[in-house]
Amino acid sequence: MKVLFVSSECSPFASTGGLADVAGSLPDELFKHGCDIERIMPLYRKVKEGDFNLQKTDYIFDIPLGRRNYTAEVYYSDHRDTRTWFIGKDEFFDREHLYAGPDRDYDDNVDRFILFQKAVICLIDVLGKPYDVVHLNDWQTGLIPYFLKYGINGRGRRNKAKTLMTIHNLAYQGNFSADYFFLTNLLPECMSYDALEFFGNMNFFKGGLMAADKLNTVSETYAKEIQTEEFGCGLEGMLTHRKADLSGIVNGVDYTTWNPAVDTYLEHTYDAADLSGKEETKKIVLKEYSLPLPKKRKPLLGLISRFTNQKGLDLIAEVMDDIMKLDVQFVILGSGEEKYQEMAESWAEKYPEKCGVYIGFDVGLSHRIEAASDMFIMPSKFEPCGLNQLYSLKYGTIPVVSPTGGLKDTIKPVSGKKINDATGFVMQSISSEALLKSIKTAVKLYSDEAAWAELVQNAMAEDFSWEVSAKKYLSIYEDITA
Repeated sequence: MKVLFVSSECSPFASTGGLADVAGSLPDELFKHGCDIERIMPLYRKVKEGDFNLQKTDYIFDIPLGRRNYTAEVYYSDHRDTRTWFIGKDEFFDREHLYAGPDRDYDDNVDRFILFQKAVICLIDVLGKPYDVVHLNDWQTGLIPYFLKYGINGRGRRNKAKTLMTIHNLAYQGNFSADYFFLTNLLPECMSYDALEFFGNMNFFKGGLMAADKLNTVSETYAKEIQTEEFGCGLEGMLTHRKADLSGIVNGVDYTTWNPAVDTYLEHTYDAADLSGKEETKKIVLKEYSLPLPKKRKPLLGLISRFTNQKGLDLIAEVMDDIMKLDVQFVILGSGEEKYQEMAESWAEKYPEKCGVYIGFDVGLSHRIEAASDMFIMPSKFEPCGLNQLYSLKYGTIPVVSPTGGLKDTIKPVSGKKINDATGFVMQSISSEALLKSIKTAVKLYSDEAAWAELVQNAMAEDFSWEVSAKKYLSIYEDITA
């Protein structure tokens, strides 16, 4: 089984979130199961600045975007088990950020990712490898089924590869003016209702979801949710039409990276048998945030998030004063929309003894927050899968989550006073009232040390390693190519 995994980002090379974590971990696990798999992504500035032993190839591609031609170079790295190819075009990818500047998306994202996708086809052709499956991820790869069929000039191509498209977040679709369709060099028929056309615009994601052989998303619940008007982002009708080809597979966790027993970002590692390292890490994190060490046992709440409406920050804002009335401390790490950044900073100013905020992203700090916190807050309005709740389980940090998507699929809720097999707290609804109630319930249970210890042991015993998920992806590959 020869597979090319196409993604616009990949850890550890360049990342903005969950997509990169999947692209970094899933192919390596598939490789362990005998899959002949390679990755390909753009050569961003972050990649060039990293220590990844980049190797430049002799391949130089001449790529048309409408009537203009651009050249693109190819690099590769064997930094991990799976070879990763990189498409280099400094004009498009040598930038500080991957998709957007401080206040808006890059104006030329349509050009950037048409060129990237055409370069993927060029590399497939020049390598001469008969890939069985080209695995596509999110809108930045949605045109590839058309380029596989029609070629980068729209003149036809012998297409042997099947395609799987994975939906990581349907809210971001690559929706551009139809005026840019000429850049694809595709036939006019590709700009039709059953292809790329979407209410008069050109929609990369919709096109890929229409054309790929199979579709999947990153949790079973999200696969059902996106067939509804509430979560379908305008594509629910088409996804319902293709429901026979749509499945859900929960993301896995790379436990060589996210594991408190071996975490290189922790000064004090720990495991389920000895949690003393968790308490020591709490002291370190409180010091990093200039928060006082509590004189008695007190729960620490953690939040690591992109600051967008999706993540439910406005729900927190509505009850933040009530949360701060509880006997808790709260540490926050993230960045995003300016209004949310300012809002979070105002919490730290108002409650300097109880709330600490770091605007930006720090990998080491994110690991330490996971380890130090007693509860992890995730009130997302929608969440295709979510990874932080899975990391939290391994670190004995109890998730408080919304009843949506992968959060609902992965957290077993506490019910009443009995712990049983519970691993966290699931809000009754997506509302600020439900969030506050769940946090109060968690804080109350925390006061019962024996019950809390049982809950922590349940959480740390959960196994969301990539092995199970990888086998499900292999099954889809085999189904596609049968």
